[in-house]
Amino acid sequence: MSKTNYVLAEDPAVDLAVVEAEVEELEEYIIKSDIYRTVRVRTPSGDQMIQMSGGDLLTRLFRLAGEAERLAPDQRARLQELRQRAEQVIYSLRTRFHKLLNREIKTRLDSLSWYLDETAGDPKRSRGDYPFEIRNRQRIDAMVRELGDDLEPELKRELNRIDERIRMIVRPGTFVWDSRLEPVFPRERFWYLYVTP
Repeated sequence: MSKTNYVLAEDPAVDLAVVEAEVEELEEYIIKSDIYRTVRVRTPSGDQMIQMSGGDLLTRLFRLAGEAERLAPDQRARLQELRQRAEQVIYSLRTRFHKLLNREIKTRLDSLSWYLDETAGDPKRSRGDYPFEIRNRQRIDAMVRELGDDLEPELKRELNRIDERIRMIVRPGTFVWDSRLEPVFPRERFWYLYVTP
């Protein structure tokens, strides 16, 4: 598997720094209504430029909650405070945030559809790109959980179509990302991370 397409576990301290930066930007991000926003993050491993989105923030919060035992007590307290701040901003701008999430889901579904079209006749490329490309499906999962009944019906139908297309090209396999992430993403919910094209 190509290292450029292999999804590595992020150090929780780095994830926490990114979440902090994203929470600081969250209100303006929602109000400006651009799906992606470039944010500079000061992390323990140096400054990074990251692409913030609602799906990315929800994913990082989920991942950090799943890795809570790897966090020091002060980091767990910081995570709890950041989660509460994010929830307050999202609650106060819920309608706008949910519209933004629906738009992001559409772009990520389009990206998955493009990947499936492009690799249909190329099994080697499909296998090599799959771990990286399937991040879109996982972020969609995080957004669908947040949206609940606010998920647009057409997007729900498209997600079902994409899942069927994925199922047609895969067979059971081992966890496709860094094994340190496996406990955070159980097979029952994240079936698409436990298959091989």
